[in-house]
Amino acid sequence: MNEAPNTLVEYGTVIDAHAMVEPPDTVELELEPGHPGEHDAEYIARRKELFALTRHHRLENLGPPLVTYTPEETRIWREVSPKLHELHDKYACALYLQAKRDLAITETEIPQLKTLSEQIDRETNMRLVPVEGALPYRTFYEYIAERGFPVTQFIRHGSHPEFTPEPDMIHDCLGHVPPLMNQDYAELLTLIGKAAATTPHGDQVLALKRFSWFSIEFGLIEEHGETKVFGAGILSSTGEIPHSLFSPHATRRQFVTDAVITTDYDPSQMQKDFFVAPSLPFLRRELESLVRRFNIPVL
Repeated sequence: MNEAPNTLVEYGTVIDAHAMVEPPDTVELELEPGHPGEHDAEYIARRKELFALTRHHRLENLGPPLVTYTPEETRIWREVSPKLHELHDKYACALYLQAKRDLAITETEIPQLKTLSEQIDRETNMRLVPVEGALPYRTFYEYIAERGFPVTQFIRHGSHPEFTPEPDMIHDCLGHVPPLMNQDYAELLTLIGKAAATTPHGDQVLALKRFSWFSIEFGLIEEHGETKVFGAGILSSTGEIPHSLFSPHATRRQFVTDAVITTDYDPSQMQKDFFVAPSLPFLRRELESLVRRFNIPVL
């Protein structure tokens, strides 16, 4: 994730709040213009290697491959992870902190997604799906509906360790993956996936994306009278954590579903709107109510 400004991601795929056209499946590596690694031949070769490997494992339903990470990739993990760990200890919600401990994610070694997937599967019947890059949104939600969570297996470019224009291992493993150990969280996520993959109505998909954006990605939550970080997009960014809680340029409002699903967001900038949910069960009830209102037959 970027620090400021930042290109943010919803789950494993970049989302434009207005774009409802299904993007094509990407069959080869494409780095966007301005990517930190676009002129680094060694980095591009490594990304192509991981692209082909993870695409094969995804399409063949083989689960995450074991990856031998390079010294440079490990260096980047060891530079970024401790900074996030310090912020997590202060500001992350209890659900996240407990899950990260249970998964034994450390500051020194890049975890193997295969191992994490096996642990998560035993706990909540979710699994990790290796992906080579951004997926068409309906494909993405179809994986989630089937209790699979798409994750990347590459590491951002070393010239800017605090920055990534796309979801990478740091974003996924230190943002999205740990909460999958919680059963209530897994059920909330699965219901979002089922609803978004089922409805044919673009306006309903947009509403569900906004619900997800302001909860799963950039949500805050109340714990014992304090506001804590809940969303993965915040948890994986050293800049977004303090910004979400303390910046005078951001608003923090009570989570009201009708307000959430009509609030736009800009994935290319630091977020300016945050919603604070009173609890995870509250989010589940609100989502179920929204799905019933939309008459999506998934409950």
